[in-house]
Parts: sequence; structure tokens; C-alpha cells
Amino acid sequence: MFARFYTLRYICVIAVVALFAGSVLMFLSGALHTIEAYQIFFFGHSVVTLPGHLSENTIASVVLIQAVDAFLFALVLLIFSYGVYTLFVHREEEMQMKLPRWLRIETISQLKTTLVQVIIVILAVNLLEYVVVAGSESLRWEALIIPASMVGLALALKLMHTGQEV
Repeated sequence: MFARFYTLRYICVIAVVALFAGSVLMFLSGALHTIEAYQIFFFGHSVVTLPGHLSENTIASVVLIQAVDAFLFALVLLIFSYGVYTLFVHREEEMQMKLPRWLRIETISQLKTTLVQVIIVILAVNLLEYVVVAGSESLRWEALIIPASMVGLALALKLMHTGQEV
């Protein structure tokens, strides 16, 4: 009975493949944003419609911020894909020892912590993009929702690890 149930772990390959495909997609998105930033900076061609008060250099910076966001999410998806694979499909201790410490996934809790940390960073990148696009003089109090969310997530992360050795 247990042997049959244990073979069901291979269904996690669906998640591994989907996460990896999403990672590749986000890497391509980041690359396209980077190419677009070069086009804006050097040739003044922009596909993105942004407020008229921004210079071409600032628009290129905003597009590069979007590229950083895409690359960061791509890396998280890649780490998640690898983490699900090593946790559920194929656990090889010898291979784990050769990996850098930050890539050694031993529990599902590590994957959740990585996700929360990256969400905080993505929110910070989005806040930066919002401030650049809106301009610091036209910010409204609603913009505080993003930093408040970041603080809330950071506190939740701290509470998750209270009493644990990190």
C-alpha cells in the first residue's frame, strides 16, 4: 500500500515542469524589457505609454526596474521548481552537498520563506517603480499600502522563525 502511495510523488513533476516553464517565460520577459530599455535610451522608441513628464532616461530606468522584477520572479520560480523536485521527486544527498547553501532545500518551510522574502523585494521594486512614474510630489497617502504590506510580511516572516535557528 505504501509503495503505491509513494509512487504518486511523481505527480509533482507536473509542478516542476510548470514552474520551470514559468521561469523561462519570466527570463524572456526580463530580457525583452532590457532590450526595450536599450531602444528607449539609444533610439527614443518606446512601446510603453508613460506620463509625459518623464524623460527618456527615466522611462528607460522604469523599464529596467520592470526587467529586474521579471528576473527576480524568474529566479524564484527556478528555485521553487528545483525545490519541489528535490523534496518530492528525487532526493539525492550527494548532489545536495555540492550546491551552494542557499540552494539546499530541505523543507517546504524553506520554500515558503524564500517566497515571502522575494514577495517583499518585489513589493519594494514595485514601490520604486510607482514613485518614479508618479513623481515624489504627486504621491498620495494610498501609496503607503505597499510599504505597510512589506512591513506586515516582514513581521510575519520574523514570527515564523521566532525560536528557530536561522
